[in-house]
Amino acid sequence: MAASALSGGGDSFAQEDAARIETRQSLTTRNQTAIGEQPVTGAITDPELGDISLVMRLPRPPMFTFSTSQSLNFTTNAFLVRNNEQNAFFWNGRADISFIPYATRDFTPRLTFKQNWFRYDHFSELDFDSQSVQLEARYNLTHDRSWFVDGSYAYTRLYSQHPSIGQFYKFGFLNGSITHVGSIPGTPISFGLSGGAYWRQGEPSTFDRIAPYFNALAIYNVCPTVQLSGFVRPEWQFYLNDPDSSSREDFNLSVGTTLSWTPIEYVTFAASAAYIGNFSTVGIRRYDVGSPSIIFAARIAF
Repeated sequence: MAASALSGGGDSFAQEDAARIETRQSLTTRNQTAIGEQPVTGAITDPELGDISLVMRLPRPPMFTFSTSQSLNFTTNAFLVRNNEQNAFFWNGRADISFIPYATRDFTPRLTFKQNWFRYDHFSELDFDSQSVQLEARYNLTHDRSWFVDGSYAYTRLYSQHPSIGQFYKFGFLNGSITHVGSIPGTPISFGLSGGAYWRQGEPSTFDRIAPYFNALAIYNVCPTVQLSGFVRPEWQFYLNDPDSSSREDFNLSVGTTLSWTPIEYVTFAASAAYIGNFSTVGIRRYDVGSPSIIFAARIAF
């Protein structure tokens, strides 16, 4: 039961969080870039082309980024079951190291290593860690970076701290998406819209699936250091090797909100609340879960 709950559900929370974080980072990066795009004085003289004036300079992305997040979470359904739900508190610690070998104006590849720790208060059988390495690339479709496509492949292993269990799941995750970010003129509201699909193949193959999804995020800038955001993410999941049904299909819906405070650059405190409903053609795979969280996040980039 513990392994099934973790590999089928615990990791899906990380995937959904990653999608929202990517969209949020894209909005933040776009706003910072827009502020930094100032005309540069001076000109370059070429004997064949004549005088060339520089009108815009884009900031070079940091080569190395170290980040961490620590969250205290409450879940209303620790085992992701339909009946006899049990709640629990759990801690999720995360550490990331990412490397950008080079970047052009429109293309940015990134290599990231991630380590996660999950610890539950009174369900120690659910404790697990995960490690993943991910190669991703982003291509900007427009000069203002309001439209872009992302492609990535990640390999992840989940393992228990209990010697009798050890590694219990590993999988590859191929993902592609197109995103549009922008703002509503005359308001402090920014938004991000993403559509894409992923393919997950694992060992064991019980949770292999192909899933198209849509992600919408809105951010209200209360003041320069405080943001209120809300998101909705519908996802259609087509399972390839489910032991209960060869034609299993799920509709997974996530909604939530976050209030964040960034007192200094690269340090954020946040409180969030989310609901996930999984509606499956296999009755026993139907579940609902609510999860409020308190989060601390920090990063260093250079």
